[in-house]
Amino acid sequence: MNVFFDMRGCQPNRESKFHGGGVYGYIVLAHLIKMIPQNLIVYYDKNRFVDPSIENLIDNYRIKTIDKNEKSLLQCIKNEQIGVFYSPLYHKSCKQLMDVGIPIVITIHGLRNLEMNRDKTEILYARNFIGKTKALLKQTPYYNWLTKNYWKEKKWLFENDHVSIITVSNHSKHSIINYYPTVKENKIKVLYSVSTTPDDYQSTKPYVSDKYYLIVSANRWLKNAYRAIEAFDRLFDNSQFGIEGKVIVLGLSKSSAIYKRIRNKQRFQLMGYVDKSTLESLYKGAYALVYPTLNEGFGYPPLEAMKYGTPVISSPFASVTEICRDSVLYANPYSCEEIANRILQLEEQSIYEQYKNLGLLRYKQVEKKQIFDLNSLCQYITGFLNI
Repeated sequence: MNVFFDMRGCQPNRESKFHGGGVYGYIVLAHLIKMIPQNLIVYYDKNRFVDPSIENLIDNYRIKTIDKNEKSLLQCIKNEQIGVFYSPLYHKSCKQLMDVGIPIVITIHGLRNLEMNRDKTEILYARNFIGKTKALLKQTPYYNWLTKNYWKEKKWLFENDHVSIITVSNHSKHSIINYYPTVKENKIKVLYSVSTTPDDYQSTKPYVSDKYYLIVSANRWLKNAYRAIEAFDRLFDNSQFGIEGKVIVLGLSKSSAIYKRIRNKQRFQLMGYVDKSTLESLYKGAYALVYPTLNEGFGYPPLEAMKYGTPVISSPFASVTEICRDSVLYANPYSCEEIANRILQLEEQSIYEQYKNLGLLRYKQVEKKQIFDLNSLCQYITGFLNI
């Protein structure tokens, strides 16, 4: 019998080649490849990008693969010896498996489509007419229709006895219980999201030696970069604050509505997509990461910064307080003034050193659990095979 690994969710989404859920899946897959190379089938779209390091692992270990363009999920289940189906990121086509009777394990990273409030700033992130239309519609009763459909789409997962749920934080577990009260609590396992830290991270060089603050994922409304940018702009407006250095913003283009609102443009350096090594260098060299996110199932960026001793200003929403505890400075993400307040706090050296040290300590604690939980996840999945 085999583990049937659905890798489609790891492949590029509308926003990026690499995304949190996708990287999570790649790391789980790499671990399984080394554990059970003879009992693994990988299902994905061979016409779309796959992380080259994963392609190499698949080739080197001669892992059996199936192209989704050639066989549907149901065809695979009927024709292959499947002991358990696993998906690291839910795909709507998984619903085809509702009645097949095989064990299904799916990682649900969060329920942000149910948790999220409407926000008038969302339209600033729209890249085209369709995006603007959707953002405007979400300010109408259409939003209620969207959330109701999303709730219905996932309902089968939590009511099907053949489905086991992995989730990446206690926040996400209890969000599932809150929105789906009939779910049996014992069918949900909390295993922290995998560590994305490269083995050689301690040799990473800072991006530049000059002082800069860092804002990431500025193209995504959920990450709330606009309010962080506005907070900096307000501080830059008043020279008495004496804030030195620039702000590097990832994911923001000069054609965006957000950029057009920036008053002190010379203080902001825009960067588009950056590869993993460049991102690590940016985290390492930053004076601080400002991350006023509106929703997280787990939340990688604060940890990715803290491992280098880079202090973090973050929102206290969703899973962030669970993962980061007292190691970051929290700010109301809807308040530009409060974000500015926290930036000013980090300009005070004693406070800066405090959060630098707290961040390093908390990162080590979380990483230890991440490594343990990755092993636990893979043992849980392979346990269905009885090998």
